[in-house]
Amino acid sequence: MKKCAVAELLLDAVYPRRCPICHDIVQPKGELVCRSCAGKIQPIQEPYCKKCGKPIEKEELEYCADCARREHVFEEAAGIFAYDQTMQKSLMKCKYGGRREYLDYYGQMMARHGAKFLKRWQPQAIVPIPLHKTRMRLRGFNQSAELAHALGRELSIPVQEHMLEKNRKTRPQKELEENQRRHNLLGAFSLGKDFHPLRSIVLVDDVYTTGSTVDEAAKCLKKAGVGKIYVLTLCTGKGFSIRF
Repeated sequence: MKKCAVAELLLDAVYPRRCPICHDIVQPKGELVCRSCAGKIQPIQEPYCKKCGKPIEKEELEYCADCARREHVFEEAAGIFAYDQTMQKSLMKCKYGGRREYLDYYGQMMARHGAKFLKRWQPQAIVPIPLHKTRMRLRGFNQSAELAHALGRELSIPVQEHMLEKNRKTRPQKELEENQRRHNLLGAFSLGKDFHPLRSIVLVDDVYTTGSTVDEAAKCLKKAGVGKIYVLTLCTGKGFSIRF
């Protein structure tokens, strides 16, 4: 047995893996999610907004109300799961409750259900939304980078983790109203040490709500010469429909 496999078994014996859905010890051992929980969250299906990927009510409608009334900097976005109570609780425990292992499962799900988008977008690189260094020290990991690396491994796409930096500490977006979110992030991103202008990239984040974060990141990158920018997130909020 390889050393890494032995180390994983020992780690699981001391700190057993928790299920990202029910938060109990995973059953059976060795899985990333309880078999009884695996079907409790389902990937977003059509109809969804053709711009940001939010689920909408009626199949004949193309865009959510948010995308109808304002332009986004990115070309197109897609989310894997709806940001419902189950996913909210799961991500809270992951980011603030020390359940980093949840990202192993969610990274696999993003690769499995996001492959169709990446195949169409043909990105040259995957770029995770960065954390400010203060929050990175407190949390110990960047959930967006973990998801990006899982995508990169599964789909053989380079990950450029240091192409973008967050140079200003901002208030958590979840605490703010929509107009406050946009102002909160103005000028928050800068080019990282590994930046180089590419034809097409995918930004990866854990949650999409109003799009303010990815818009500001895309604005910084496009000003520096990046061509097309797409967005793939683990979760996305629900949108209201509007007809064109």
